[in-house]
Order: sequence, then structure tokens, then C-alpha cells
Amino acid sequence: MAIGEERYQSELITRVIEKGICVNCGACVGLCPYFAYFDGRVAVMDRCGAGTGRCLQVCPRAAYTQIMREEAKGLEGRDLSLGFYSQVLTARAKDKYLHEEAQYGGVVTALVCLGLEKGLFKGAVLTDRGGELSPGGALAVTPFAVKSCAGSRYSASGSLSILNKAIKDENDGIAVVGLPCQMEALERMQRSVPDGGDRASKVAIRIGLFCTWALDYRKLRDFLYKNGVKGIVRKYDIPPPPAEKFVVLTEEGQKEFPLGEIRVFVQKGCYLCRDMTAEWADISVGTMEGTAGWNTVLVRTERGKDFLDDAFKEGILEKGNLPDENLKHLIVASRNKRERGKKAESDMLRDSE
Repeated sequence: MAIGEERYQSELITRVIEKGICVNCGACVGLCPYFAYFDGRVAVMDRCGAGTGRCLQVCPRAAYTQIMREEAKGLEGRDLSLGFYSQVLTARAKDKYLHEEAQYGGVVTALVCLGLEKGLFKGAVLTDRGGELSPGGALAVTPFAVKSCAGSRYSASGSLSILNKAIKDENDGIAVVGLPCQMEALERMQRSVPDGGDRASKVAIRIGLFCTWALDYRKLRDFLYKNGVKGIVRKYDIPPPPAEKFVVLTEEGQKEFPLGEIRVFVQKGCYLCRDMTAEWADISVGTMEGTAGWNTVLVRTERGKDFLDDAFKEGILEKGNLPDENLKHLIVASRNKRERGKKAESDMLRDSE
């Protein structure tokens, strides 16, 4: 669909913001000075007439272009429900502290700490714990800062705005940890014109997180407050099926809510997503269902393989095999999300006619 240059921002507003399908990844914030991220939402500050259209090009919900990983070309007959990957395994951090503070096996936190300690990258874009306001992006440059961001948020964070700021400040060698939509935005950034390749070269590695959906933090915060959760939340968790519960751990203790009461806060744009396992990452990490304290890991690129191999050699991670049944279940779950995303997009297009 051809777009007049002066209409790029307007097109993004029409296609995404006004339809309520922005997933608040933050990719446009800081890239364009007329977008801002505040308390869980991307806001339009003013109209822009720039002709580059970078904001539209990087957006994972604008459907500006269809993209495919080079390694997957010619493999259309193969089951790519999990995206392209070269290896699947299980892993966990050897540091027992990370099992308590991080999510499940603590693999992501352990990897990022290792990367900083060995100088493999200079900083890492993560999601902080939030507080009075929603979780947001943070540029961690020490292992202590990384550990303070450990654990899943289950909500949008706009953290790619921090990457854009870091690049603007002439930083390079940056690791990025993010959701599938954010990994896609990074890939779209790399392919964008006029300067996407140069900007993408500042990213040292992409670590993607498995994700079924992300919550609207403002709505979640109001719900928790009304239900007696008023302190600082240390950790959120959604145990594997058949638990069907949302766990909130605060300084005062633990509260559990039926997952059905939480799903109503899922961002509308998440229903359009077809990617559960962050297929545009170098390494993708999620829980290992049925086994506490372990992560499932998908290795997708040579860069990801080298980094993970280094972590095993350094002895910071333990390695295991993913049982065939777990892999089959992961494939089915990922395939189901793809089908739901296709249907949601079809329904949206039909309703707009």
C-alpha cells in the first residue's frame, strides 16, 4: 500500500493508535520526537510531517510489510510454528538466588549478567519493576541493575524507547530483552530506511521472551488495588496449566486470582499477534512446563548459539534436554496462537470494511 510521505505518522495513528491495537512496545518513541511513553501507554504529542516514515516502518502492528527470516526461505513446507530455530533445550541458572528473584530458571538474568561481566555488551535494555507508574524500560549497565529488573511483568513496558534513546546518545553494544512484538520491531528497524541497518548494528544481541499476551498495566493496577494489593509487587507469575491462576507476590505475602478475571485486561493488539516464542530473537526463553525451576530455550542464530555456549562453558547455566512431549505441546500452543492472530486480523479487516 503506497503512502504519501507526509502521511506516514497519520497512517500509523489511523492504523494503530486510533484502532486501539498499539502494543506499547516503544519502538516509535524516541525514534520520532512526537511520540512519548508514559505510564503504560504510547501517546501522540504532536503531528509530524517528516518524510522518512521510520515510525511506521518499525511498528509491529502497522502491517506495513511482511517479513521473513532468511534462514526460513525455502522451508515453507516445514512446520515453522516456532519460527526458525537450530536447537531447542532446557537450562537453568546455577545461582540459586536467581531462581527466587528471577522467573523460573533465571536463564535470562544469568545471561545478561554474564554478558556485562565479560564485556560482550556494554548495557542491556530491560523492563523495570514499576511502582506508582507502570513498568518501563531501563538501561542496565551492572549485574546489580540487571538483577533489580529480574522477573516477568506480564504487561507492556515501552522499553524500546530506551534503546532509541541509547542509540541517540551514541551508545552501542546493547543487548535487548523483550517480548515477541519487540523482537519483531527490532527486525523491522534493521530493514527500515534510511538508517535502520546502522541503528540495528548498535544491538549486540536480542533475547526474546515467550509471550501469550501482555496486560494493560493501568487496568491491572486498578484491579489489584481494588482487591487489596496496594504495596510494591515483587513478582508476578502465571503457573503452567491446569493452574488457571494469576499469582501476585508482594512484601506482605502472596495473592492469587482466577486467570479469567485477569484476561479481560489483555491489550487489544495482542490478539493480533501470531508469535508466541519471539522468533526474531537470537535466543528465545520461556518456562518449561511441568518442571519447576527450568527454562525452555530456543537457539535461532549463530550469534545466539555462541553466546549460550559461552554461558555453559563459564558454568553459569545447567543444560538439559526438552522432552518430546513438551516440544509437541509448545508447537501446538504456538500454532494455536498463530491461528488466533490470523482470525483476529481477518475479523478486524472485515469489521473495517
